[in-house]
Amino acid sequence: MSSHFRWYPAESEVVVPWNARYSFPSQANKAIKMTPRIPPKNAQEFSPGNIIRLEFPAQGYVNPGKTTLEFDVTIEYVPGTTEKTCVRFQNNIQSIFSRVRLLYGSTPLEDIPNYNVIVRALTEWTGSDALGPDQTSITDGIGGINNGNSGSVLVEAPTGTETGSGVVQMCNVRQKYIHGIDTRGIAADVGGACGFGSVPNGTVSSGYGSTAAFKATNPIRRYQVQLALGMLTQEKLIPTKFMASQLAIEITLAQPNECMIWRTSLTPPYTTTPTYKLKNINLIPEILEFDASYDESFLRGLQNGGVPIKFATWNNFKFTASSSATFNLQIQERSRSVKAIFALNRRQNGDFVNDNGASFFTTTSNQTDSTTLQDFQFRIGGR
Repeated sequence: MSSHFRWYPAESEVVVPWNARYSFPSQANKAIKMTPRIPPKNAQEFSPGNIIRLEFPAQGYVNPGKTTLEFDVTIEYVPGTTEKTCVRFQNNIQSIFSRVRLLYGSTPLEDIPNYNVIVRALTEWTGSDALGPDQTSITDGIGGINNGNSGSVLVEAPTGTETGSGVVQMCNVRQKYIHGIDTRGIAADVGGACGFGSVPNGTVSSGYGSTAAFKATNPIRRYQVQLALGMLTQEKLIPTKFMASQLAIEITLAQPNECMIWRTSLTPPYTTTPTYKLKNINLIPEILEFDASYDESFLRGLQNGGVPIKFATWNNFKFTASSSATFNLQIQERSRSVKAIFALNRRQNGDFVNDNGASFFTTTSNQTDSTTLQDFQFRIGGR
């Protein structure tokens, strides 16, 4: 996590105080608040691997604390008539964002590859307990486990070995109550148990029986999230009306096997695999317009030393452990300052069956050949 100063690059950094702030205007200033919905610049519908470009309007002052991104996500998968399967996204719907960049013209102010890994880790390290849904379940797609009707549970995926039917046990909240497809129960389970079938009910007719809970698949859920960009989590207003270049956000969508969990009774090779698409995307900034007196004072600040905006962003480095007993990893970090460092152990991407975004004490089930993070030490420079 590194701090960057990038707003008035023509000014010498040594004369700009790091603790410089400017506050919201007082009640004496007239203010007008707008919350426009800004669609993507390059398309209306996006699939895995596509880049979404969103541009801030060159007007007013953007309040980053109340700037959100809304979008519809469709899970595209139609199970076979006898297939026992489940499909859901990994914890936090921002797991579908593999890379996020904040651009000032063509200059990247922030560039966060593996954005989904960072957001997923922060979600579970700083969030509430994993029991049941909470206020972030619908808007952010965050949820842990809850008591529910299990139907037929896949124990050995993807071989399809199953046990139990209609028993009460811990079930995934995102799978059964937020956004997912589940055909693992028998007909009676799927027809009468909460959370079976397509959640929410989808748009494409399904051949999976005639049960009441599973009339259609390809379920769609609308989400509204706050991006974990440093510029959008700092406290200062962003003066877009005075910026000489376009302020924009570019989001790269992850491949399905990097952000989705899919378990099925089918045996490989598979003819089709789950995927997803995004549409109805809108950036919703809160834009404030003040009277001329505030603009005049802000311009004086620009002319007399500049207006610094300090924010923190994330860099990340990925290495392969290869079951080594010890290893020394060189991190080429050139940031102005390092505020925090985290180390985590996770499985490699590209596997539908396992939750690749989760961090683990050990990354394999084979105890004789596991990669376990027992202790680590950071050395900065010569210390």
